[in-house]
Amino acid sequence: MKRCPDSRCNAPDVACRLGEATPADCAVWGNSADTEAPEGDSPNLTLLPWSGAALGTTDLAFLTSRGDPKLVALIGPHNAGKTTLLAAFYQQIGRTGSIGEVRFAGSYSLEGWEAIAHALRWEGGTPKFPPHTPSGTGRAPGLLHLAQRAADGNLSDFLFADTPGEWFQRWTMDVDAPDAEGARWLADRASTLAIVADCEALSGAKRGEARNEMVSLIRRVASERRGRPVALIWTKADIQVSQPIRDAVRNAAKRGMPDIVEFETSVVPRSLDDIAIEPIAAVKTVLAWATTPLPVGFSPPAYSSGTRDPFFSIGADA
Repeated sequence: MKRCPDSRCNAPDVACRLGEATPADCAVWGNSADTEAPEGDSPNLTLLPWSGAALGTTDLAFLTSRGDPKLVALIGPHNAGKTTLLAAFYQQIGRTGSIGEVRFAGSYSLEGWEAIAHALRWEGGTPKFPPHTPSGTGRAPGLLHLAQRAADGNLSDFLFADTPGEWFQRWTMDVDAPDAEGARWLADRASTLAIVADCEALSGAKRGEARNEMVSLIRRVASERRGRPVALIWTKADIQVSQPIRDAVRNAAKRGMPDIVEFETSVVPRSLDDIAIEPIAAVKTVLAWATTPLPVGFSPPAYSSGTRDPFFSIGADA
C-alpha cells in the first residue's frame, strides 16, 4: 500500500497535509514508492482518520471541521496529579454516562483515555496511580477528546492535554525557552486554564521551594491568561497545608486573577458513600466546570505574534 514519505502526513488514511484534493496531485506523494499492502487489507476497506490513541496536532483537521473544540489545559508541576485527574474524569464519565447536565457523546481517543485510566481500576491487583507523563521533546502534548450533547441536541467537543510538569517549570522561568515549546503551545491555544496545586509538595520537606514555584507559575499564567476562564485545583487535598503557605498561593492567584475559582480533589473519600458515587472526591464538580461551554460571543484577546506585518500575523497561530 502506497504511503506518503512525509512523516507528518498520514495520506492516504487522511487528507493530504499540503491541502491537495487527491494524493496524486501532491508532488511529495509522487516521489513515494509503492509498498506492499498489509495482510488483510482490501481495496474496499474504510480507513478512519483516527486511531483511538491520544490525538496529535496533525489529527485535528477532521474534528475542527464540525465545530470549534475547546482545549482544556491542566497546568502544574511534576507529580501534581494532572494525569490522575484526567483518569478520574474518564472513570466518572464511564460510571454515569453524563457530565453534569449533559450526556457523553463519544470520543475519538478512547484508547488514549484507557491508557491512563486502567491503573485506577481493580484488575487483578491493587489500583495505583497512572505512570508519570514523560517530558519528551515534542512540540505539543497528546490530546484526549471528549464530546458531549446537551438536552437541546447541541454537540460540544473538548480536548484535554496530558502534559508533563517539566514543561511548565521551564515555561515559568522563561516563556521563550526552547525546551518550553510544548507548554507555550498549550498556553497560546487553550480555551480554559486549570492550575494544579500539589498539597503533598506544599506540605512536604521542600514546601518552601514548592510554594515559590507555585507562586511563580500562577504569576506566569496570570500574565498569559488573556481573559480566559481559570481555576485553581488543590489536588491531594486530604493532606494538610499550613495556612501561611495556602494563603501565599491563594493570594498570588487572587491578586493576578480576582475571578479565579477554586476546587479541592482527593483520592481519600469523605465517607464510604462517596466511594460509590465518586472515586476521587470533587472530580465531578471540576469536570462540569471544565466542560462548561464558553459564553456565546466570548473570545479571548487574540494571541500576538510579535510582529506588525499582517501577513505573518495571519499565520501566528498555525
